[in-house]
Amino acid sequence: MPIEARRTFRLALTVALALFLSYGSGNSVPYFAPLLALFLTLKPAPPMPAGKLLVLAVALAIILGVGLVVAPLVQTYPPVGLTLVAVGLFLSSRISLAGENAAVGTLLAMGLTLISALGVVSLALAQTLVMMLVAAVVIAVVSQWLVYPFFPEPKGSEEGAVVPPSEVEVSPLRALRAVVVIMPAYLFLLINPTGHTPVMMKSILLAQSPDVRETRRSAMELLGATLLGGLLAVLLWFGLKLSPQLELFALWILLAFILLGRKFYVPGATSLSEQFWLDTSVTMLILLGPAVADSMVGKDPYQAFAFRFGMFLLVALYAWASMALLNRLGWLGVHRQEATQ
Repeated sequence: MPIEARRTFRLALTVALALFLSYGSGNSVPYFAPLLALFLTLKPAPPMPAGKLLVLAVALAIILGVGLVVAPLVQTYPPVGLTLVAVGLFLSSRISLAGENAAVGTLLAMGLTLISALGVVSLALAQTLVMMLVAAVVIAVVSQWLVYPFFPEPKGSEEGAVVPPSEVEVSPLRALRAVVVIMPAYLFLLINPTGHTPVMMKSILLAQSPDVRETRRSAMELLGATLLGGLLAVLLWFGLKLSPQLELFALWILLAFILLGRKFYVPGATSLSEQFWLDTSVTMLILLGPAVADSMVGKDPYQAFAFRFGMFLLVALYAWASMALLNRLGWLGVHRQEATQ
């Protein structure tokens, strides 16, 4: 089997299996597992061993617990609490943008924001979210273990392999840019921690986009990825309505990621950037997951979907504008420095 097809099927099967196991196990935030499976499997490499997974799970439980400590400060002393959240986001962004531990940095940012916001409402719910996030990591890695033997990476093939778009040079400006993108969404999250979680997640993931050099193309990619991700979520939703079974849900996700995976691994399959297809995939998952959850508890999924999709577009516009402005300021700063030399 060609190496591109092997990587595509490995990514698609891992994400689909993570979704199946997460929903089947009764995880209260089941769409976290396939989302993490996407990030962990995107770079062609063997899955982490059991020992490293155990260390990671314990470390994440401790790190995510920081949100439980910050929550009372956000509620009682907002300036101090919000400052700590901003500093934590800066540090987590440095980890995420470094590339190698991008999933860990993303989890830290999610935990710091989601758990601290939920802790303002109920510390018990925040503690439950910590356990669910750790469980999502375990499910994602176990899914990799089950799929990887069928589609292993040939020896030496990691050289020249597709590198996730987050693996770029890290600078304080890029981490600061991430904080500027995320903090307004965090303030919005504090209004309704249980209802605005997808918007928060979208902001965190957009904050990891690469530097904006061509602002017009960047705007088109950010908005285009959001629109395409929303369209795919709608198509999968109506496909799932034909027969609302977990097995069919996993099958639809499998087919979707077979199509999307080609964009990551097949040379010349697309003229758009890898970040565009990653944003598309993420948008599809975090729109579809909450919609399924809404229908399971009897809520109107269409109204909630429309609201989330509208907020996603606003977040994408804001992310593009803030990234373009900060990158321009940084670029001008570089020229000033060169001029003085």
